[in-house]
Amino acid sequence: MKTSPKTTVRPSTPADYPALVAVGKASYPDYGETVEEWRHWDETWDHSKYFKLRVVAEDSGRVVGYGQVNHMRWAFVPTKYRVDITVRPDLRGRGYGTALYDELAAAVTQRGGRALASAAKESMTDGVRFLTKRGFREVKRDWESRLFVEGFDFARFGAAAERVAKQGIRTATLADEMQRDAAALQKAFELNEDCRMDIPSVDPPTRHTFDEFRRDDIDAPNALLDAFFIAIDKDGRYLGVSNMFRSLDDPSFLWQGITGVRRDARGKGIAMALKLRTVRFAIDKGIEHIKTWNDVHNKPMLAINEALGFARQPAWISYEKDL
Repeated sequence: MKTSPKTTVRPSTPADYPALVAVGKASYPDYGETVEEWRHWDETWDHSKYFKLRVVAEDSGRVVGYGQVNHMRWAFVPTKYRVDITVRPDLRGRGYGTALYDELAAAVTQRGGRALASAAKESMTDGVRFLTKRGFREVKRDWESRLFVEGFDFARFGAAAERVAKQGIRTATLADEMQRDAAALQKAFELNEDCRMDIPSVDPPTRHTFDEFRRDDIDAPNALLDAFFIAIDKDGRYLGVSNMFRSLDDPSFLWQGITGVRRDARGKGIAMALKLRTVRFAIDKGIEHIKTWNDVHNKPMLAINEALGFARQPAWISYEKDL
């Protein structure tokens, strides 16, 4: 697949992992990934259910960018595909991104795809321009927020833990619960899925299997079972969750995973109590800050994060294009 005498677009292989990590780090220094994570994602991808294709652009034998198109497992639509293009910042504007995009769009068209989805951070104007120039339209926004935990004033939330305790609700880690309850992992899976169904999404969320949950949240190389916090009532029912993942590339911060409460247990202060435990965990582990994302219309979660002191960052914009 040639684009010029010196530039080649070809399928990616595992041997490209170090180059992919380097391109990603140069493009998104705040969101670095590792070879271990890339390998885990590829080796656990279920190709029998979901399509994925990754290609790289080489110039004179050097990887200068990569592109990937795949089904979105979290909100599966058979004819819709997510496309991501990443080119080293110092080499943009030379046609590499176009060559990658054209290759992937052609693959989707050949499969009978009806739509493409993508995303760009609003402050990264070259990415926004790349997508809008090709006919992508905005369909959703998520604000990124960051909480720097040094000096966090727990006194402002002194009644939060007591409030849930008075209702017969305790908070615990999944790591501890797995030691005392053989059904803990299954309960955590069911809770996680119930809460995930209520996260704002362009398309209806797709329920995952237990094996997918275990692969993504439990056995993943960045999983933290001692930062997987659960709210449990006196009968042992799991009511709420707030979990975090470590960054293998940068140990100074933690990724916030899902924070959610079952519908019939909302309004009891559970989400706040769980989020405070994530902050305490970060402080105890010497973490500098926590990164999280929320749909701009998810007012209850945004209110909790704002109360805790999360500082809003530029939004990530979701785009779509009909084919």
